[in-house]
Amino acid sequence: MSDPFSTPQAELPRDRWGRPLITPPEGGEPIAYTRCTTFVGCLEDTYHLGLWQLRMAVLGMSRRKDLILAASAIDDPTDQYQKRKLNDIAKAAKDAAAGDAAANTGTAIHSLTERIDKGEGLGEFIPEEYLPDLKAYADITNGLEFLGIEGFCVRDDLRVGGTYDRILGFTEEFLDVYHTKHGDVLRYPGRDAEGRLVPNAGDPVQPGDAVIGDVKTGHVDLGAGKIAMQLGVYANSEDYDHSLGARSPLPGNPSKDWGVVIHLPAGTGTARLLWFDIRAGFEAASSLAVGVHAWRKRKDLTHAFASAQSNVKPGPTLVEQIAAAKSPDALRVLFSMNERTWTPGLTALAKARIAELAGGN
Repeated sequence: MSDPFSTPQAELPRDRWGRPLITPPEGGEPIAYTRCTTFVGCLEDTYHLGLWQLRMAVLGMSRRKDLILAASAIDDPTDQYQKRKLNDIAKAAKDAAAGDAAANTGTAIHSLTERIDKGEGLGEFIPEEYLPDLKAYADITNGLEFLGIEGFCVRDDLRVGGTYDRILGFTEEFLDVYHTKHGDVLRYPGRDAEGRLVPNAGDPVQPGDAVIGDVKTGHVDLGAGKIAMQLGVYANSEDYDHSLGARSPLPGNPSKDWGVVIHLPAGTGTARLLWFDIRAGFEAASSLAVGVHAWRKRKDLTHAFASAQSNVKPGPTLVEQIAAAKSPDALRVLFSMNERTWTPGLTALAKARIAELAGGN
């Protein structure tokens, strides 16, 4: 088993799409596995996330006139190059609205919690407003044992690989503190007759029990299904040492029924521990997610039974017509015919063509 606290000598190899390259169990050339977040993400409801991204992009455009100008120069949003340019403009607009500020803050706090769990110092330059977050994290995890931190694992039958945040071990110290504080022993959740989750109604948690853990600094409610699937896949995977291409059991043999999310909303100075039903999550990942990915790969759902081709060639684009205009009057005619779709970028091109025509005289 690889040491979960050691720094690998070499980066995990990946292909050009960022997918991990994994040596098959039987050996041979490495093959690309799907990242766990991508694999389970096919079942995530991204409606509200999409609306948030749209709002941030619109707000960012209002703050960056240069981005408005850059967008106005796009005359064919279906062109591959111009689509990439529009993507860059949209991302810059979202960033301008501080749409990525929360993500950056969350990533930084996440990294600092890792240093806490490894017993490393935090340094001298942590902004004071984030110290309460880190204090809350240290308090809520006090007494837990960290059996694994940022370990890479694989599930070979699904061809999925990913990095779990933590493998947490319950200790007598942690359980005693819980009992003193809450007046009862800590139990796993249970289910009622209708299958609904009932808190603290299952078997008592025992010293030495281990669970897959995840640190979350953002919202968890809307993404609960994805989190349950992700932790479920991790708990049912094997530790993977990419330098040897070797697999071994996960440290602590974590539960395949329940996982724990350490919820640390950035900037609030609060933390809480949440149980997640990862058995249900893994069942969804290994059936529903597999089915969705298989469905998306289907190429046999349509067949053309008739076709026709016109010999009429498409006319020149507005950009091409502006470049070929013989006079300022021709440019004015172009404008009058296309006024509704005319952009500031086309105006700039027309002015440049007028200057070019004047110079030619």
